[in-house]
Amino acid sequence: MIYLESTSNITNFEKGPIRRSLFSNGAVSLFHKMKGRKVAVVNLYFLAGSIFEKEEEYGIAHVLEHMLFKESASSNIVRELEFLGADINAYTSKEFICFELSCISSKLHLFLEKFLILFLNPSFNLKELSLEKKVIVQELREDKDDHETEAIEYMYAKNFDSNIGHSVGGSIRNVKQFKKGDVLSFYNRFFSANRMVLSIVSGNNFDSLEEICAKTFKSSRKTKHYRLGQSNRYGALTHFKSKLKRSMENSILMLSFDGVSLESKHYYDLLVLDELLFGGLSSKFFELLREKLGLIYSLGSSINSYVKTGSYVMVFNTSKSNIKQLKLSINTVLEYYTENFFDESEILGIINRIKEGWEISFDEPIGRCEYIALEELYGTHNYSVDKMVEKLNLVDAKSINKLLKRILKNGHSELVVGP
Repeated sequence: MIYLESTSNITNFEKGPIRRSLFSNGAVSLFHKMKGRKVAVVNLYFLAGSIFEKEEEYGIAHVLEHMLFKESASSNIVRELEFLGADINAYTSKEFICFELSCISSKLHLFLEKFLILFLNPSFNLKELSLEKKVIVQELREDKDDHETEAIEYMYAKNFDSNIGHSVGGSIRNVKQFKKGDVLSFYNRFFSANRMVLSIVSGNNFDSLEEICAKTFKSSRKTKHYRLGQSNRYGALTHFKSKLKRSMENSILMLSFDGVSLESKHYYDLLVLDELLFGGLSSKFFELLREKLGLIYSLGSSINSYVKTGSYVMVFNTSKSNIKQLKLSINTVLEYYTENFFDESEILGIINRIKEGWEISFDEPIGRCEYIALEELYGTHNYSVDKMVEKLNLVDAKSINKLLKRILKNGHSELVVGP
């Protein structure tokens, strides 16, 4: 029998508390009432992403995500929920698989139990596995047609160990070889209640949440919940210099630097540094590389942070003839700010812009739903924007300079993609 082990109310979350319920089988549900909203957002997470795959299983988490929507002829929950007004989606990441549902708050009581049954007690129409594999192969081939996606995958494979470095989608060869038993084995290993977090943000109260959860859990074994944990680390990447030949008119220059883990004390320094370099038309790189020198037509960046590692990737779209001058100009900017501090007024402006961005994000239920779930999945339990703001306010010119010196000292990867 599943029973509710404990319930606690976290009252310091802006615009309403969070009800955190722990069940005897290790599952956790999080409910946050957001006043003034008519929508309900439900995210069901399983710690079953691609980092948990063995080499011969690369891509199977993504295949399983697809297969959980395949039902028997006598049961079609997805069609029923969509007909009644629910929107359902899903995605697979490095660390988890997430199933999403959104609907009007007044109908949440009609949808939640069936939504949970779909993934906690699936019917598994594995007869359709061969057909779905063909669809996934098409998806992987489409990714290969995208120059930037292919370059990012190449860079990940070179930078990280195979655990994180392999593609979430896996290889076409692997996907084609997966059998019914492979999919069921992965499901049974990683879709356990103690690896699950259910996060709900709704405009209305939902008092029957715990009752529905206990009813739909199939495992009655008492167990401790599993979490990813946290660490304060720099990423230690394997750096390289390479070219990737693609049939395209222009070129892409990608640079990858050691990043930081999610809980690194320098995570917020990197947020501000990234905004200074890439954030909008007044950023350092845009002003120099596009406005003054005309070397690029677009640019971008990504901070990729995980539990124990991370990377910081810069992307510049240019022409082949500009590559040499572009690299020199990028290096000039980075080296300049290892010898000179960024202006404190600029930093303060960026900090305020980030805070306002958070406020905008947390005005939407989906932003809150994701946030409280990730705090649980990583075991950090910092359910307050105020705590994030406290850390962000510690960023200054000196701390950014220190971080930049460190990531440049460790070297970087360079990938040129083009004809």
